[in-house]
Amino acid sequence: MTRSEGTPWYPICAVAGSALLACVPLQLDAQTGMSRPEAAQLYTAAGFPIVNDQPVNRCRQTARARVAFIDLNADQRPEALFVDEDAQCYAPSGRYFAVLVKEGNRWRTLLSGTGTVKAMPGRTDGWLDMRVSDGHCTREFRHAGNAYEAASACGGEAVAAAPKVGATPPAAPAAAAATTLSAADEASAFKAAGFTRRGKTWRSDCDDPGTATYSPGRIEQVADRNGDGLPDIVISEGGTYCYGHTSQAFWLVAKQADGRWTLLTRSTGIPQFLKTQGAQGWPDLSVGGPGFCFPVQRWNGREYKLQRWEYEGKACKPPR
Repeated sequence: MTRSEGTPWYPICAVAGSALLACVPLQLDAQTGMSRPEAAQLYTAAGFPIVNDQPVNRCRQTARARVAFIDLNADQRPEALFVDEDAQCYAPSGRYFAVLVKEGNRWRTLLSGTGTVKAMPGRTDGWLDMRVSDGHCTREFRHAGNAYEAASACGGEAVAAAPKVGATPPAAPAAAAATTLSAADEASAFKAAGFTRRGKTWRSDCDDPGTATYSPGRIEQVADRNGDGLPDIVISEGGTYCYGHTSQAFWLVAKQADGRWTLLTRSTGIPQFLKTQGAQGWPDLSVGGPGFCFPVQRWNGREYKLQRWEYEGKACKPPR
């Protein structure tokens, strides 16, 4: 295979079971079943933004990440595992990893960090449990609804779920009801987020001209986030034309007691609800994207506002 001028080469690895069989450089547009825009979105979601047609790591050096595809939850669809090695960039282990799942036509990170990741025999929610070793710390991770969360501390002791501050968990019937939306509620939620119906799809004010990376609005998550027994939803829309390397924006919309839907916040990035909380039981919201330091918003009773910057629970310096 010869490299055409200006075409980036990213390594893609073939796997069978848990064994890595081959790792060879392929052009983005030559990847089996994956378009060039999708491959770029995959690398970006894994933490390797594309700069001058090359993926770069958090130290802004060209990444030589290996990518393996393996089915982690037995649904016959492969997830992606990235491993990048750089002794200076990823001290002390010299390695970085990211595990991603494909949802629709976009990839989303399930677990990432420095160190070595290993799949374990056990499963949680149908997903293989993970073990991450970094320096002198080894922790267990288990799938928890939307991503992997730490199930043990470095010494092996179990991690207890953080209690909700200032909020009483809803009764089981209310929680079940909060995960189901009627067609009328879906339409009202989209409208509250500022979307309009165009044919069979919902679109925001993003004026994408029809690029290959665009994906219209869709309901990403439905849950009762603040313990009031009413559904709260995350709406997402994708595309590099409007949302750059992150390739995604989201809207958090909540149903009120009088039946109305209210937009709480919107941002470019990938939302992650944290165990820490702000006013009225609303969880803090981490907005992920390229890089390794993310803004965290906190609800102050009126709006979500920037409260801190952190990465994997630790304070970090925001990018300049």
